[in-house]
Amino acid sequence: MRIALLTPPYDIMKKGYGSKKKVKGGLFPPLGLGYLASVLIKDAHAVKIIDASSYEYSNEQVRDLLEKFKPELIGISSVTSSAQESYSLANFLKEKMPGIPIIYGGPHVDCFPQTIFEGIKDLDLAVYGEGEVTFREAVNFYLANGKLPSNLPGTWAKSDGVWQKNPPTKPVIKLDDLPPPAYELFDWKFYRPLPLQYKKLPTANMITSRGCPYGKCAFCNEAGRAGQLYRRHSPERVLEEIKILQKLGVKEIAFWDDNFLIGEDWVFKFCNLLDQSGIKIPWSVVARVDTISRPMLERAVKSGLWNIFFGIESGNQDLLDRIKKGTTLEQIRQAIKWCNELGIDTRGSFMLALPGETPEKGINTIKFACDIDVTYAQFLPTHPDWGTELYDDAIASGRLVPMYQGRTSVTYVPDGYKSADDVRKMQKLAYRKFYFRPFYFWKHLKRLGNLGKIMQYWDAFLYLMGIST
Repeated sequence: MRIALLTPPYDIMKKGYGSKKKVKGGLFPPLGLGYLASVLIKDAHAVKIIDASSYEYSNEQVRDLLEKFKPELIGISSVTSSAQESYSLANFLKEKMPGIPIIYGGPHVDCFPQTIFEGIKDLDLAVYGEGEVTFREAVNFYLANGKLPSNLPGTWAKSDGVWQKNPPTKPVIKLDDLPPPAYELFDWKFYRPLPLQYKKLPTANMITSRGCPYGKCAFCNEAGRAGQLYRRHSPERVLEEIKILQKLGVKEIAFWDDNFLIGEDWVFKFCNLLDQSGIKIPWSVVARVDTISRPMLERAVKSGLWNIFFGIESGNQDLLDRIKKGTTLEQIRQAIKWCNELGIDTRGSFMLALPGETPEKGINTIKFACDIDVTYAQFLPTHPDWGTELYDDAIASGRLVPMYQGRTSVTYVPDGYKSADDVRKMQKLAYRKFYFRPFYFWKHLKRLGNLGKIMQYWDAFLYLMGIST
């Protein structure tokens, strides 16, 4: 059977990252579709992934590619910020390529299913939760019966013209049982991280776990109604995937786990295996400041770790406590200090306009970001994700702004701010205060080493100007 898996046309730089400047970066392949594809390929199906989001294809260009591939079934995956584009694509394909069933999936189904059914008039099936098992069973049912199932766990299906939610499917407990994503279906020469967030190209994104072992943050999906059970691949399996990517020409790995640096035994074993294999490859991670230790960082640096993304969120302890972050300002200072001493680049992410924040507390966060000396900082307006405690609070307060403008737009205004414009002004101020410091300029001027690095800094400057002006 021939199956096409799609992301919708979507301006990632503008709506995903909030920059008005067109910069080549921030593009990674959709791993979710890669996992689906690998399961289908194992069953001898022919699969094509069309990543219209990254390639900026139009609906017409997607149709042209599909007409050449001649799929018998289409899957569309979307996040909430690209929801409107996904509805447009689905409706367009239903009109131009009638008779081909469309299955809709991705995080948006977990959050706002009813808007999907209103936005796509002839949708055939929707998959929620982890999709590998559910999508595969839906395909096999269609192949055997000539129609899609109506009572398959993990799906929304129509019954007498009304959409009904079937019970959830059971999660895959042992992640090593899943085949690696179909990495061979991606054009690695096309994808690249944001400027200054990579050393070598091509850079691949990888996920070694699902869920979050902490799972208490009031603003995070993993602590909300869509949270997942925490599971992790074995270090041996992670090494296996790195070897697959190396054969495809990949020269760097960006680990996208919610928290990669957790459990010293796992981290040390992974580093030991990496060294024993003779693989020399730079890698970056996402981590929490309260699960790292200096020995863990020292060991990881020896095996290629060079960059860590920390969700710092705020420079006010009362706000950290309010969102149940579970970290302290002192832990943050210590973590960044260790990283600076060991030569690890740090990316600090800060949430502006949290519940309880005032402009004065916003200034405190900006000052804190400058004082702790993170290598790079991003300042985002607080975005209440569906199903979280923060989302419920925002709904109750009546201060929620429509979300389809993109994740980096202002979607929530706390009582401490007068308007969304004031939140946006605070964000622009944060970028100017952090990046346009004489000390910061001098620090990074010394890092210019070659033409490639200079070009990355130029792209980063354009990207920053697109956010801060």
